[in-house]
Amino acid sequence: MLTKTNFSRINISETLLPILVFLVCIVIYLANGVTLSSTDTVPNTLLAFNLLENNTFNLDAFRSSHFCTNSYANCYFFTEGNHSHLSSIYPIGTAIITFPLYLIFYAYLKLTSFYGSASLDLTSASFEIYRVFFEKLAATLTTAITVVIFYLSVRLKFSLSISLLSTFIFAFATNIWMTSSQGLWQHTASNLALVSIIFSLLKANRASEKSQKMWLLIAGVACGLLPGIRPTSTLYTIAAIIYSIFTYRFQSLYLFFGLVSALPSIAWNLYYFDNLTGGYSKMFPAPPYKFTFSNFINASLGTLISPSRGLLVFSPIFLYSLPGAYQVFKFRTGKDEKLIGCMTIASLALLANYCFYIVWWAGHSYGPRFMTDMMPVVCYLISYFLVHHFQKLIHLPKILYTKSLVIFILIVTFSTFTQFVGAFGANPGYMWNGVPINVDSNHYRLWSLKDSQIERNTKAVFHKIIKPSIDNPAYAENLGGIIKQVVGESNQAFGSLISVKPSSEKVLKAKLENTGTSNWFGYESALEKGEVRVRGRFYDERKKEISQVRLYVSGTPKQHESTEAIASIAFPKKPGIYKLVFDLVSEEVGVFPNSNGKPLYELYVNVGNQKPKNFQLPSAQVFSQEIKLINTIGTVKVDSTLRIPIFLKNKSNFVWYNSGLNPTNFSYRWLDASGKLVVADGDRTILPFDVAPEESVAINAAIKIPTIPGKYTLILTMVQETVAWFSDKQSPYPKIDVTVTSDS
Repeated sequence: MLTKTNFSRINISETLLPILVFLVCIVIYLANGVTLSSTDTVPNTLLAFNLLENNTFNLDAFRSSHFCTNSYANCYFFTEGNHSHLSSIYPIGTAIITFPLYLIFYAYLKLTSFYGSASLDLTSASFEIYRVFFEKLAATLTTAITVVIFYLSVRLKFSLSISLLSTFIFAFATNIWMTSSQGLWQHTASNLALVSIIFSLLKANRASEKSQKMWLLIAGVACGLLPGIRPTSTLYTIAAIIYSIFTYRFQSLYLFFGLVSALPSIAWNLYYFDNLTGGYSKMFPAPPYKFTFSNFINASLGTLISPSRGLLVFSPIFLYSLPGAYQVFKFRTGKDEKLIGCMTIASLALLANYCFYIVWWAGHSYGPRFMTDMMPVVCYLISYFLVHHFQKLIHLPKILYTKSLVIFILIVTFSTFTQFVGAFGANPGYMWNGVPINVDSNHYRLWSLKDSQIERNTKAVFHKIIKPSIDNPAYAENLGGIIKQVVGESNQAFGSLISVKPSSEKVLKAKLENTGTSNWFGYESALEKGEVRVRGRFYDERKKEISQVRLYVSGTPKQHESTEAIASIAFPKKPGIYKLVFDLVSEEVGVFPNSNGKPLYELYVNVGNQKPKNFQLPSAQVFSQEIKLINTIGTVKVDSTLRIPIFLKNKSNFVWYNSGLNPTNFSYRWLDASGKLVVADGDRTILPFDVAPEESVAINAAIKIPTIPGKYTLILTMVQETVAWFSDKQSPYPKIDVTVTSDS
């Protein structure tokens, strides 16, 4: 039988240690200064505030809030319940568990930040900063309490050194750090409930008959809360009930008395949804499981070993729980071992559950988020391993002892490292899930060894410490690049027009080349500032900018090196013809220098199969002009500027705009005596106003004379910037013979 080692020589007070553990967790969990969650957590961060401020459980006030916009998340986390009331689509157990904390937060807001105001506007975007801040604080405090209870529970069984080591592993070498402590996920509260169950039942195993009833009652309260926090964790409630029945017989009734804590969640689900599963019944009209062999293989291997979600990749320390489970089985006659054995079976059932789950990667998160629910049991099993292992090591040769110890330290270090870079590289490393394309619809990214989630976050931490020299003015000045082509997801080329449905999304790729002397930094670099991206701007038929998009550049190409950019582009909601203009930007550094001011690439987009009105597509345009000289040109002096009056008439089928995205300007070209083009891009003369078809205008054109004497031909023509020269479109244009001399 495993017994607690006597460490009477240790001077640290056992009373102060839990407080120290709590404070250390608080400091480390808050140190990164950001909240890492998702919009899944929104309802549970608002329910308490809503009840205290609006005196209602209904979330109707949020129907027209900033949450219900495209730019946020279309409030999918709210759903229509019975009685025409808005409710949370997720279980409310987390809000119940954290209500005491939110009561304090609410009082603080009333007394300080919003002092003197009649009410808190929870639906305002200005309240979001408070919601997110208190979410992180609630998650951190709840997780720190969880860690303390875990420490107290292992301390009941094991020595101080083993307890501290296993507590460190639990707190910092598993997703307890990156999931539970960083945002108010369901896992945050479910872990608190689970460790409370284990601690209470371990205390019951050591208590007098009178105290035993109290601990069973407390365990029952935690068991009752668990299904309302996270339904899949009901497996642990079942395990605790089975254990208590077989261990305590009739006294287990006290645990059942505690199950009354399940009533608030049950009442909520019945009132709003007429069922016990709550909003999940609307989220999953069809079962979220797929019981096929292929899904089992994909989900199980993905959960365990995929580079960006695998449990064994992010927390290889998990492996040490396996020999720990053997030790529990070996000493299975003991009460404690029976309890941990039951919880281990529940953990295996939970793992098996996710091996058939369709969205096994847990959406936008860091690492194996779903496995967070198992970590209290896993780390308790590691404690069993540590006791047996260290006892065994004493009898091994020194070299084997050293190797075994080094391997263990390396695994603990790496498991901690993955959580550290996840927390401190989260900005912008946490964007891995959506950049360059959404992992939810592009599952291959979960298996890619290149640019894994750990690698991206590690680079983010590295670049926070050693920053690239992008703030040097010379870096921005020497940025240069070209967009060779924009194609579809399968590299299919586009014509002059893309047809899409309103609000649809489409994956676009851009083929690029770095033509500058400054290196580019792509999305894999995980920079907060200076990442090179392709910027796309949508212009409507009135040439007004509607929205911007980004394509994410890959790699770190040097001068003359090629690369690609990719993204899933959201197209405009309103039907119409749009121009999508692309250029290159270094985020927060600036737009790439562009001497001629022309867009690097452009596409026309037909949203909703519309007919063009004021917008002229290239294939529909007729480039036609009428240009008349009022005076003749004969002999001119070299390197001078000639100003001549010219009469223009728009014979095209589109308006000659004098400004905007693609203005039409007057220009010229020079040919030498042999007919060779010597000036291909003459100076521009801007039209004084927009010229509609068949309208005329007179201008005073400026023409720069060649620098070498000789006989030349002057071509006068209009040019629609970045689209076409009229002289290249078979439009008639004047050709004037000019003699250039050096005489005055």
